[in-house]
Amino acid sequence: MSRTSVAAIVFAAFTTLSTAQTFQPEIPRIWDEKELERFEVPLAQRDRSPRYMTPEEYYKLKVRPIYRTYPVYATGREPAGYIESLKQKEPEIIFDASKLKTKEDWIQAGKLVFESEPLLFPPPANGVFFPTPLPPSKEGILPEFIPGNRYIIRKKGVLEVGINSCAGCHTRVMPDGSYLQGAQGVVDFPNSAEDLRRAAEMKPETLQRRQNSQWILYGAPWIESKEQFQAAVTRDAIVRRLAAERSGVIARQGTSATHPPHIPSLIGIQDRKYLDSTGLVRHRSIGDLARYAVTNQGLDTLAHYGDFQPSTEETPFSSEKGTRYSDEQLYALGLYLYSLKPPPNPNPVDDRARRGQRIFQQQGCATCHTPPLYTNNKLTPALGFRVPEDLRQTDDILNISVGTDPTLALKTRRGTGFYKVPSLRGVWFRNAFGHGGWVDTLEEWFDAARLKEGFVPKGIRGVTGPVRGHEFGLKLSPADREALIAFLRTL
Repeated sequence: MSRTSVAAIVFAAFTTLSTAQTFQPEIPRIWDEKELERFEVPLAQRDRSPRYMTPEEYYKLKVRPIYRTYPVYATGREPAGYIESLKQKEPEIIFDASKLKTKEDWIQAGKLVFESEPLLFPPPANGVFFPTPLPPSKEGILPEFIPGNRYIIRKKGVLEVGINSCAGCHTRVMPDGSYLQGAQGVVDFPNSAEDLRRAAEMKPETLQRRQNSQWILYGAPWIESKEQFQAAVTRDAIVRRLAAERSGVIARQGTSATHPPHIPSLIGIQDRKYLDSTGLVRHRSIGDLARYAVTNQGLDTLAHYGDFQPSTEETPFSSEKGTRYSDEQLYALGLYLYSLKPPPNPNPVDDRARRGQRIFQQQGCATCHTPPLYTNNKLTPALGFRVPEDLRQTDDILNISVGTDPTLALKTRRGTGFYKVPSLRGVWFRNAFGHGGWVDTLEEWFDAARLKEGFVPKGIRGVTGPVRGHEFGLKLSPADREALIAFLRTL
């Protein structure tokens, strides 16, 4: 082979490698006026669909830097001089788009955004903001995705902690103790008897603050007046809600304190056409995912729902006052979420699972939960909702209702009148089934007993049934039901 031929081969290989490493990010203008008109499905009551701040107002907000954070240790486990050493550190900004060259660089930068804590508080004296039953690492470090478990330095000598990161709701503790980012998280831990006692004995001024904050987070005056809403927020009601809090479920802003939705898994989100249990956001591009992140970091509490604005100030679900993510940060976040993969599935595809797959097909499950995504990516109307004709022409809508509780879809600020058909991918590492997380296991979901009055789901305190709707599979024999569940756990 001639030197010329060898040189040509080397040059071609070098060119191929260089091309593979070149990445040209296509960063959309996130808060774009035309896109804002189309990225959400209208609410069930059209005239109450949210109106957000204008692009001009949005882009006047200051971009929020993402700073390096540091571990919080369990009480008594800190290395000697740890706090003092932190106070000597200079603030360090760790997201810099100008330094990102490859796609992997952007993905890892998106992970920083996912883990960042945008709402800041001074730390309590013992360094623990939210108590957690999860054990510290062998080094004594508290689980970093639990709110308040990372120190942030924005000013030399001042330590702060934060809450409200994406990771706080979307990190799951796996059976082997590892953390799975993007999965359905834990968030709420069972409240102790002491927690319930304090709630029962809260002072009148504390109760009034709670009533006001609940109205900001969940109020919808076209459903219920402020007076009616706040009158129902009694000490006894608060105690009942605290007692009923469960893993995998959270009453996020715009939903309902009494009918909270389950936390979705974000793994595989790039293949979902609608976001939120109620299909509120049309997911057509990475730009829509970014807009969804913007609204969920507090812009929805500042929005106008007709003549109603929940708050004129930032709330506990907002970001630091007067700040926003940059378009580059949001783009990186989207790339990171799109990159997430499920963990290895330990459930075998054996004879029982293959039998369950045949039952899945025979029962018509694939009509809604269509392989390979195990969702048809459509919306199904909530019980009692009449679908507007214009939406039939613009959205993917089934003509049947599965009859589950309609509260989230019809009586909240995220209520579109629909529920999205969820994917069954990854049900083996999820819990809290049904859009309200009413049962904790697949066995309970396919148990006809859940339709009965007084049904008490296992592992969930203070919650009783019935859990109506989605009656598919409830008439199977015990053996067929076990086979179906075995198949679902292989997905």
